[in-house]
This record gives sequence, structure tokens and C-alpha cells, in this order.
Amino acid sequence: MHDSTTARQHNSTTARFVVAMLLITQLACGYKVASNNRMAPDIGTLAVLPLENKTATFEVEQILTRSLVRAFIEKSSYTVVSDPSQADAVFQGVISQVSANPVIFGEQTFGSTFLVTVIGRVELRERETSKLLFENNNFIFREQYVINVDVRNFFSELNPALERIADDFASSVVTTILEGF
Repeated sequence: MHDSTTARQHNSTTARFVVAMLLITQLACGYKVASNNRMAPDIGTLAVLPLENKTATFEVEQILTRSLVRAFIEKSSYTVVSDPSQADAVFQGVISQVSANPVIFGEQTFGSTFLVTVIGRVELRERETSKLLFENNNFIFREQYVINVDVRNFFSELNPALERIADDFASSVVTTILEGF
């Protein structure tokens, strides 16, 4: 009886030791948000200018700009301000193409899955010096989306679909900038 109690205590002590070592190892690894050290350390505030729309897609620039502001707030340590004169850096861009092409067709539908492509130019500059921190003159975002399976309701869902697309596009842009690619 005494041996089994000692064995259980030993197993419990060993398990606690292993858990403690795992926690210490993870804390010692220094994991932190990657965006903290990727860009110039003196950039604290960021202004996101409204994107320019060179497409026929109504209000796409407004939807994408809102998503970009939200993505910078959520994914970076920057404080986003509306006045460029109060910012350390300024983000701006142009959307030149938005397209949705069916890739999967249903039996009674126009298309159930679409390949959405957004192409544009994006840049981030230091405000005072106009130093270019990031630039991509041909930023291409492509993703497949199940937009709708009913042809009669396709256009009524386009706006909510565009919101989902905008959030994914913005996340892609912000991650690319923060990672410095």
C-alpha cells in the first residue's frame, strides 16, 4: 500500500515538474508580436488615406479603406489617426481592378464559388521625410469565396461578400507590410 501511494506522489510530482518546465520554456523563448520590431521603431502613429478607386465597383474604395484601418488597429501597435499631419507615417493606395469569376458551378446555379481578385498599388511613407517604408505597385490579392448558390440572390449578397473580401484583403496588406516583404 505504501509503495503505491509513493508511486502516485512521485508521478504527480513528475507531472507538475514537466508542466512547469514547459511553461518556463515557452516563456523563455521570448514569443512576442512580430510587428513590434519589423518597421521603423520611430513610427508610432499612422494615417490611412482613403483609397482611390479606378474600378467600376461602387464604393469599393470606402469598404477597403475601412477594413484597412481596422486591420492596422487590430494587427499592429500603431495608433491610427485620421489627420495625416499628425501621423508619423501615411498609408495610401489605388485599387485598379476588382473581379469575381466563377470557378465552381452548381446544377441550378450560375456559380457557387468565385475567384475574387483585387489588384492595386499600396505604399507606406514616413510623413516628414517622405521616405518610402513599403511599396507594392502591383499588389494582387486572390481568394476563393462561396458567394451564393442562388442566381436570383447573387447581387443582393454582393455587398456582404465584398465586406468579407475587404477584411481578407486588408489583413493581407497589413501582414505584408508588417512582415516587410
